[in-house]
Amino acid sequence: MLNIRNVFSRLKKLFSGDVCGLNAKEGTIVAGLFMLMVSIMQLIFEAGHFRYLTPLDTFGSGDNEDSNLYAFCIGSIIFTCLTIIAVILLFLFIWKEIFWGVAGYITWIFLYEISKICFLSVLMPVNSGLPSSVQALEWFGLTMRLLAHIFWMVFVTAYAIELYKISRNTDDSSKTKRKTPPKLKFAKVKEMGV
Repeated sequence: MLNIRNVFSRLKKLFSGDVCGLNAKEGTIVAGLFMLMVSIMQLIFEAGHFRYLTPLDTFGSGDNEDSNLYAFCIGSIIFTCLTIIAVILLFLFIWKEIFWGVAGYITWIFLYEISKICFLSVLMPVNSGLPSSVQALEWFGLTMRLLAHIFWMVFVTAYAIELYKISRNTDDSSKTKRKTPPKLKFAKVKEMGV
């Protein structure tokens, strides 16, 4: 039987970033490692598309399919290299605990996935030089990466919220100034008569 309190407690735990034994910071690190691994695999996969292009001497003959495939490969490789740089910067921002860097990574992931959808739907037509199995593999990889990003963005967003709360508290001088207890005066040994 479905218990509503149990569901709400699990959702609260999910949105707090404490899932699978990982807190928000650890989950963000693993999310960065995941994206680094996926980006390297994507580079290898996209570089393999060049074997389907016709030789360079016939490339200027106005073959639209080859030019679309060439633009797809080059654009995808450029965005994947930028994503590797973004992941390396994410690790730096996690180490330095910079809110805007982690929030910028979230923005970059959304832009990256939107660009990959546009590349797949516009620049890689069905009748391109790629076999249909490679095209299906491209779409399958995009779908699986999007589903994985939904899971990992829970951690990254929770960590960005934590960093935002910390940075907001340190920016406000009235909150950072702690009240110290009064200093206690201790008598010297001579004054105590010992």
